[in-house]
Amino acid sequence: MKHLLIVGRPGVGKTTLVKRLAQSLQGRAIDGFLTEEYRDEHQRVGFWLSPLDGRQILLAHRRMEQGSRVGPYRVNLAVLDDVAVPIIERAIQQAFVLFIDELGRMELCSKRFEQAVQRAFDRGPSVVATASVTPLPFLQTIKQRKDIEIIPLTPVNRRAVEEELAARLEALCAEDDAVQALQRQANRICELIVSGEVPPIDIEIQQAALRETIARQFPDKQSLYQLLYESRFRRLWQQFRHQ
Repeated sequence: MKHLLIVGRPGVGKTTLVKRLAQSLQGRAIDGFLTEEYRDEHQRVGFWLSPLDGRQILLAHRRMEQGSRVGPYRVNLAVLDDVAVPIIERAIQQAFVLFIDELGRMELCSKRFEQAVQRAFDRGPSVVATASVTPLPFLQTIKQRKDIEIIPLTPVNRRAVEEELAARLEALCAEDDAVQALQRQANRICELIVSGEVPPIDIEIQQAALRETIARQFPDKQSLYQLLYESRFRRLWQQFRHQ
């Protein structure tokens, strides 16, 4: 799958996960931003928009007098339009991976932001985005795309998900020809699963061929298949074949 959408309840660790994934890819062609909590004496009073270059720009606050209201906060739309949108547009042209944390009510207050996100999914790099479980119309449309893999994040699985995604994104950014060939082979299997038209036995044959390729080219990394691909294929079966 080209894009990843990490979905979970507030406080489960979506932002922390994205931050760690971005840190693991330092020096690679990545771009994006985080939405981080602004706390005052242990109380959340707002949110920062934090580009990966280290800046922190106030996105929303309880005491803002102007801006779109979302719950107890007012959102500074200029931050989305003048900071987040240019980051997305730059990533479409230059990045391998674009991190968007997150696609929520605050961020989707901006129509320009929503349109930029749509362009990124349509013709940009691989997007790694986060979202809450809230059923927003834009999110529902995104979730129905066949080039998006939905990854539920819970307190139970977040360590395993981090390990898996770190390895997958590292492979995505790798320049090694053998790794790139494995990626293409795996992507083809994903397409067969998502299409819904290919018999399971034919897909199983392709998966067996991928396991054999890994065993032959990476004999000391037999766990590579399970880490990078097995959970990915299983998740796609659940998402697109068992609805």
